[in-house]
Amino acid sequence: MSGLSGISRMAPKKGSLRSSRPAPLPAVPVLDVVGLRTTIASPPIDLRLMPASTLTLFGDRPHTLSLVLDALAGFLPHLGGTIRINERDVTSSAPSERGMRIVSPRDPLFPHLDLRDNIAFSLRAAFMNRAEAYAAAGRMIALLGLDGISSLRPAQLSPEQLFRARLARALVTSPDVLLLDDPLHQLDPQATRRVSVLLGTVSRALNLSVIQSVSRREDALRSGGKIAVFQGSTLLQCADAAQLYDRPASAQVATLFGETNTLVGQVLDIGDDVARIHLACEGVVEAIASEQLEVGQECLVCVRPDRISPFFGSQGLGVDDEDERPVQGILTESLHLGDHIRMRVRCAEGTEIELRRPPLQSQKIPSAGTLVQLAWPAAHATAFPAASGID
Repeated sequence: MSGLSGISRMAPKKGSLRSSRPAPLPAVPVLDVVGLRTTIASPPIDLRLMPASTLTLFGDRPHTLSLVLDALAGFLPHLGGTIRINERDVTSSAPSERGMRIVSPRDPLFPHLDLRDNIAFSLRAAFMNRAEAYAAAGRMIALLGLDGISSLRPAQLSPEQLFRARLARALVTSPDVLLLDDPLHQLDPQATRRVSVLLGTVSRALNLSVIQSVSRREDALRSGGKIAVFQGSTLLQCADAAQLYDRPASAQVATLFGETNTLVGQVLDIGDDVARIHLACEGVVEAIASEQLEVGQECLVCVRPDRISPFFGSQGLGVDDEDERPVQGILTESLHLGDHIRMRVRCAEGTEIELRRPPLQSQKIPSAGTLVQLAWPAAHATAFPAASGID
């Protein structure tokens, strides 16, 4: 008993070191951008990049996103805002003093230098001796799979090799933030897959903090991090892919990122955040109501093609109540695209709705001209006021 008693006396009490240990401090952003404007007409944008993460800029005007990266890197004057790297204000700093490096087609390799000298150039310009600069370049060459071609000049390299060389040249200086301007756009499908894997491997190996712009939605999805969706120069929403798909902030986000069907309707009632809507193409549907939506408003119902279920002929929903009639139309097209079947349905007043189904669920697609009814769960669609809709 005396032993147990001794253990009891030594147990931590309220207010001891164990209970008073301070909570871990929140992570500090490696890049914090507030109110950045790249042109007179562009609205200010806020961006935040956490350490060892990737933020992808995606929009309908790739040139605008390139301007944002150039402004961050210091190669383009901006018209307002602040840029902080690891809590250090670099807004007025020269490009070489910002701790950022950009990989862009607008920043080509030197044509008269071979690959190794191109990679080592920035180190030599910073007065590193030749042996150390070449050793650092050699490590980048090995990391990025450029062994065996280090003596070649840019004109002798493939597009994929050119990108890897530009990436090596940027990484050899160990930047705090790496900027990638649409890195996969000029590559063929096979090279795109290889470079995507490479970027993921290198990012993990070096704990890179990356901001990249992309012009294709598939490239944005490959990043795995947060995605900032732009319409022109306006930042619409910044979130992960799941939120952008399932809870878009606006009809513009749903259309730009989710390739959604946008259907006009009028709100009949709203209950528990679910709106019941009478569509202009006929039929009554349900959708998640956005915060601004009110009963009686004209609205836009956004529903992605892969969330719609078709019911053909005898499979019809069998709803006779006029107030609950489903959307219906005529099948005009069914096209097998390998990983899915794309179908188009034309409603009586002319609205066209696209839907996509996995091939295993679509083995017996009726021929064009067949009557089809469409349905989807309320949670798979979102309704927005028409006044805030697509420009």
